[in-house]
Amino acid sequence: MFLLSASSFGAKAELDQYGGWTGIKGKKTGFFHLEEIGGRNWFITPDGNVFYPVALSHMLSGETRTAAETLFGDDKDAWVRDSVAKAREMGFNCALGGASSPKRNLNGYVDLPLSEKVFEEEKFPYAVGVILLKHPWEFVEGETLPDIFDPAYTELIEDRAKAAVPPVKDNPLVLGYYYGFGAFNHSQNWVNHHMSLAANIHGRVVITDLLDKRYKGDVKKFNEIYGMSLRKISDLKSKAELVYETNFGRANYPAVGKRLDPRKVADFNANLSHMCIHLYKMAHTAIRRYDQNHLIPGSFIKEWALTPESWKAAAPYLDLIAPQHWNETLSLNDLADGSGLQMIVSDEDVGFHYPNNKGNLYKGLISHEARGEIYQATMMRHYKDPQTMGATFCMCLYDQELAVVHKDQETGIYMIDGKPRPGLISLIRDINMQVYEHAPNTTDRKGLEELDETLRGLWEKYDIKAHLKKN
Repeated sequence: MFLLSASSFGAKAELDQYGGWTGIKGKKTGFFHLEEIGGRNWFITPDGNVFYPVALSHMLSGETRTAAETLFGDDKDAWVRDSVAKAREMGFNCALGGASSPKRNLNGYVDLPLSEKVFEEEKFPYAVGVILLKHPWEFVEGETLPDIFDPAYTELIEDRAKAAVPPVKDNPLVLGYYYGFGAFNHSQNWVNHHMSLAANIHGRVVITDLLDKRYKGDVKKFNEIYGMSLRKISDLKSKAELVYETNFGRANYPAVGKRLDPRKVADFNANLSHMCIHLYKMAHTAIRRYDQNHLIPGSFIKEWALTPESWKAAAPYLDLIAPQHWNETLSLNDLADGSGLQMIVSDEDVGFHYPNNKGNLYKGLISHEARGEIYQATMMRHYKDPQTMGATFCMCLYDQELAVVHKDQETGIYMIDGKPRPGLISLIRDINMQVYEHAPNTTDRKGLEELDETLRGLWEKYDIKAHLKKN
């Protein structure tokens, strides 16, 4: 048994071989699964104990190659083992995003089979990727989006499932299958792409048929809304090009959506919901052909990319939803309520420190200690939310060479030369080690609103842009 200190829980607590807490029992099935116990939804380990996953999304990153080579030379095995040890020492207990997300391994530096071998030997639970849609960072020059309605695309996903699933279908250490990070980022591009395909190509036909059905063939009404002059809506299969402006990708933000035609927004979201149904049904069918036991958390998607209705459309083919960030404007709980599923927060922001105040300053904070305080407040908020079953954080173990060079960010917990940031590490470790003290004791919506206010206040207090403006 792994032991957590009495100071972490108020009394001695034992962890099973998978990191599950023996203080609350669920069913013992031999695989990770989900259960509701006492008003809180839990992952349950194969041994039947509750498990709250806390992960680094990018523990192993090809963009941290400089640090890995400096500290470990060509010994990738030593690098991965040390990374797992460092993560565990800080209270991270799994890899919800697999050994490395595709967007963090474009240079192929992370050896995925080797990393998973180490995870197995170190008893470090992990998810397996069956990648559906690329993150925008993953496209190479000249590459276009796929036609997801083309039968060839279904064959591609079936091939990926066939390669990924059978080797691990009986593996109790596997948490489940995820579909990659950043799906439907810039969602307007996905819809516009399919409507710009050549005449009578699969995706263009599917979306046109959907619009025709929504308008019941009323081309006059359609032309009035879209400012077109079609003879019939079905002409979109071969004539004219329907284009949604960039703001439609963020139409779920009230401040953005109110500036757009609500009828077009409804059509746009109906298109996305239809894409979700198609994609997730396709992947679910491919995975379940080989494996009936492991969980499917699906794609890790920006919280503003899909409506609750789109999540609901995908829900029959998922075990939980995975929005990416706590958002002060958009409620993650509304997404969970709409979908009828529980959630993990799948790539949570904790801020970036900008040593020379450069770059676009996205989520920039004044110090690494500030990052640690926000991490603690974020984690407490997730612990106390009965709908949030775990979180994985958009952090790297070491500073990334590309980010440091081009954006002047310091996103790592350790510096690029391997030196620790002790203040940040201490704050992360303290709250992570309290997981089974706080996660069983959830709060109500009023309590969550108070935790949201605390978190919002910290972001305002430490925001680098506000700090620069004052000074």
